[in-house]
Amino acid sequence: MKKILFAAMAILIGTAVTAQQPDAIYKLIRYEWTINADGSSDFHYRHEVQILRTRSLIAYADKGETFVVYNPDLEELTVNEVYTIQKDGTRVNMPQNAFIYQLPSECADCGRFNHIRELAMVHTGMELGCTIVVDYTIHRRYNFIHESIPLKRDCPVEMLEVLVKYNHNNTELNYAIDGSQYLNLNDVTRSESVDTDNMNRELHYTFKNVQQAPREPYMPADIVPVLRLYNGTPEFTEAGADQPFSAAEEIVGKMTNKGTDKELITKIRNYIVDNIHLNDIAPSHIGYAVAAPAETWQSGCGTAADKAALLAAILRHEGYQASVTGDNHDHVGVLIDTLEYRFDVCSKAPAQLYGEAHDEVSTGNFTTTADAELDTLADGFFRLSFAGIPGEPTMSARRLALDRTTPLQGSACDLTSTETYTLPKGVKLVGGSVSDKLSFDGIGTMQVSVKQSGKTLKVERKLKLEKSVVPVEDYANYRKLLATWQSYTGATLRSK
Repeated sequence: MKKILFAAMAILIGTAVTAQQPDAIYKLIRYEWTINADGSSDFHYRHEVQILRTRSLIAYADKGETFVVYNPDLEELTVNEVYTIQKDGTRVNMPQNAFIYQLPSECADCGRFNHIRELAMVHTGMELGCTIVVDYTIHRRYNFIHESIPLKRDCPVEMLEVLVKYNHNNTELNYAIDGSQYLNLNDVTRSESVDTDNMNRELHYTFKNVQQAPREPYMPADIVPVLRLYNGTPEFTEAGADQPFSAAEEIVGKMTNKGTDKELITKIRNYIVDNIHLNDIAPSHIGYAVAAPAETWQSGCGTAADKAALLAAILRHEGYQASVTGDNHDHVGVLIDTLEYRFDVCSKAPAQLYGEAHDEVSTGNFTTTADAELDTLADGFFRLSFAGIPGEPTMSARRLALDRTTPLQGSACDLTSTETYTLPKGVKLVGGSVSDKLSFDGIGTMQVSVKQSGKTLKVERKLKLEKSVVPVEDYANYRKLLATWQSYTGATLRSK
């Protein structure tokens, strides 16, 4: 019996260890930029990734191939070395027929980007425990950089390096880390060196033992730290920004039930998301150029910056103060009632308040009076579903895990609803009146009251959630509060 028990424990322990093992691990990721005095620049990239589980090669095929996008009109790609080191130390160099040049899928369906190319490198000699090495350089015919480097990946990274070499007389380098609170700063080093004779400088960041990026649902947008580098040269100038955009009236005319300013702008943004194909290529490959709104509209495609410029042009035509914004120039900032809202042009995500350090709170006091619409159950029982409250959280507490390791992106609200229903004769509330209240300091409060008086059923509900982003330490209570609130979606009734 003991042998069976120990064997079962061994299986469970082995399963747990396997479940925690990452698919792969990056031994090294290195980014290096050199800003040349002749107006050009060089980007040197290298990674060394060790394969730990088969699915990193088969299920997603994200480690078995490497893709490099470049623009032959502005960039020259040189592959320095690509090879695989097998477990026994054997080096397998990639054969020439494993290098495939093609049109990137991001550039399909858009004639303006048919000149962009992608090199697909199909790695060979792969096996569990092998290490894949990729090293290439891209020479660019311009000397500005505007880069956002994610500091966490889909698997752990033993060392991530970022180097920038430049001359201080010719350029000024700006850099910052967004989301540094999600990094172990003890494993981050930064050094800067300067040759005072010729003012050549070097910025060197090293990030060690970088944890795998989290994969939990409802995470804040900044949960993955990003190192931003720019030397201030590219301005992402909106071509034709000062010219009238005649198609704006046609686009706005397609909007029905325009609603509030925010609702109208959201509808226009959603139309652009649905009808303008996104060419998701890095701005560096096109020299940070932005097409004129008319060109983007006529071609039906564009980069994130192109789509942002199009939306901004439409809104300016309609009299709004609107401009392209965001670190990747993929948002449009619009002034509505003295507040600036930012709209993502690549998704239908809700607009976000910008500037002030406070949550946008959904508020409302809703009143409903109606004859009860009952769903028939069995044996004389009925179900009355309460009305939905605009602005209440849409995530289901039942689908949330019992605990989590990252903050939860929720929504703040302060809502009150009073519903009065007229019941059919002889129908009674099962279980009698309901009165429930739950409150947690710094998180929120929910309150529900259901009472019947004769043929009248009165439902009063109040929900206040104080934070849009819920810290890990408040998650359990937030989940309990939300689950309790969502348990009151209706009432069960019975005829005499």
